[in-house]
Amino acid sequence: MVAQPNCAASKRRPVSLTLVAFVLAGFFQSGFAARAADVDTEHLFGFTEGADIGKRGERELETETIGRFGKSAGSYAGLTQNNEAKIVPVDNLRLGAKATIAYFDISGVPGLADRGRAALQGISFEARYTLLERNRYPFALTVIAEPRWSRVDDTGGEPITGFGGLLTMAMDRELIAGRLFGAVNVLYDSEASHFHISNIRQYQSRIGMSAGLSARVQPAFFVGGEIRYLRAYDGLALDVFSGQAVFAGPTMYLQLSKRLAMSAAWSRQIFGRSTAGGGTMDLTHFERQQAKVRVNLNF
Repeated sequence: MVAQPNCAASKRRPVSLTLVAFVLAGFFQSGFAARAADVDTEHLFGFTEGADIGKRGERELETETIGRFGKSAGSYAGLTQNNEAKIVPVDNLRLGAKATIAYFDISGVPGLADRGRAALQGISFEARYTLLERNRYPFALTVIAEPRWSRVDDTGGEPITGFGGLLTMAMDRELIAGRLFGAVNVLYDSEASHFHISNIRQYQSRIGMSAGLSARVQPAFFVGGEIRYLRAYDGLALDVFSGQAVFAGPTMYLQLSKRLAMSAAWSRQIFGRSTAGGGTMDLTHFERQQAKVRVNLNF
């Protein structure tokens, strides 16, 4: 993205993953909650994806800005803006196309060239297929596949030619009727990149698991929190372990109108470890903080 974590990692990981275990257990208990047909869960949980994809014939435009801030030293900020169009052509299947613009402001970060630039980072396509629907089963389950082509490295902003893809299993469940929702994601991500300036070829992969809770505090307003555990490897097939990180933070979702909604999330790395060293954070493969703001319009 297999070395064993140190003692500190062994002590902290069970605590930091308590939310994951709690939500996952709730999925498979016998159903006690009614279905909430008025809630679209896709964007309720921040970086964690909900399982809803919309109804047949529905179309959606979405803009999403993700910020990544902080490395081991110097000043680091990386912003990506994803602009996506989506359509649900048949029941249980949604297709989408996305263009990504990136901006980097890097100064004095070890291992990265100083850079301040904006560029088209790449394009990707997305297919979501719902295997289990919430109105028929105790929880909803959707498979998400997103192949991509990249022309800018997403960490240092260097020119590259990259091909990769993200595969996600997204599950969610209504834990308290109309009030509390939970989601769990399991993901695998990989990319092969050719760096133009240095003529280096790089192969990387990641796996991860996340969980989120979102509670309705007003008819159109939800707040919650999520926790994510990510592992980085060298090689496309999780060949050599290189680092890990745990992120946690709050989330919110606001339904502005019947067709328009916005959501936001902020996460901080609360624990990490890199094989390159660096103490209780992995600031080589990950950042200190990550944030997301998203606006989506259905029509």
